[in-house]
Amino acid sequence: MKKKTVIAAGLTATMTLGLAAGVYASGHLTQVKAFLNPSVHVNVSGNQVELKDEDGSAMTPLVYNNRTYLPVRSVAGQLGYDVYWEGKSQTAYFTQQSKFLEYRMDEQLILDKYGYSLQIPSSFGGKLRPTVWPTESIADGIKSGALSAGALSAIDLLYLPQDAASPEARVLATVEVIDQAKWNADSHDAKDSVLGTKGEYVYVLRDAKENPFGAGTADNASYKAIAEHLTARGYDLVLSPAVSASAEIVSKLVGSWTESRKGTVMELTADGVFYRAGQAVGNYLIVDSSHIRIVADKSVSTVEFTVNGDTLELAGQTFTRNK
Repeated sequence: MKKKTVIAAGLTATMTLGLAAGVYASGHLTQVKAFLNPSVHVNVSGNQVELKDEDGSAMTPLVYNNRTYLPVRSVAGQLGYDVYWEGKSQTAYFTQQSKFLEYRMDEQLILDKYGYSLQIPSSFGGKLRPTVWPTESIADGIKSGALSAGALSAIDLLYLPQDAASPEARVLATVEVIDQAKWNADSHDAKDSVLGTKGEYVYVLRDAKENPFGAGTADNASYKAIAEHLTARGYDLVLSPAVSASAEIVSKLVGSWTESRKGTVMELTADGVFYRAGQAVGNYLIVDSSHIRIVADKSVSTVEFTVNGDTLELAGQTFTRNK
């Protein structure tokens, strides 16, 4: 009987991206001797699956140094993840499969605060990445001219070239959030167009870029298709009620605090940045008069708070305001 190797989901297995050799042209490569092993089978939740590449062609696991290597993109897809490769940083990104491209936890906090999102179809994964500007970087973006003077929040839409010879991501367009009163009072040029308004905010497309890739190239066609989709669909802007607190509540929380037991200094800034011991470690959002959502240490939590004069009770800890 022919021996078969079965690797089940949940067991440790070494995986490889299975990308074209040209992608690694700028990296540090070491030539090795490996073997194709078609007898390896993959079983996910009791079901045997066939490993295929993006074109639907069958893929064969490799054996190197007595270890079996599986194509990570194919396996991850079976486990509910998409895998995107960025050539410039030589980094593989894993995201849970969804109808839309997803945002990091800290990015989602900012989107909730200003009541907007760009719901980019997941079919653009690996070609387009929406990137939310960190709150603490907005001022520098305005100073450098990358953002408008009145920008409160912004998303860069980064096009990821498919040609390994030009791995640098390109900004396709930027969507900004601007205070509506300020927008109405200022003058604007033809490069700025309003995508939507809600409450006190206006959501503006700023300076959509021209296609930077040569005619007849794959990236030219891909960039063009994405730009046409975004233009036709209003850049997939989706608006929701902004999560904001009254000035009175904000004034009670904003400031520097010292934890009573360990003496750790915490600071909450007016623009939503959370500092610990002088270092920016995350972001926060005041949900209502007694709850705050904090994204820090790679986790998100909503905790209760109360402020009584110069004393803050937060997540079971007691803080005293620093004067």
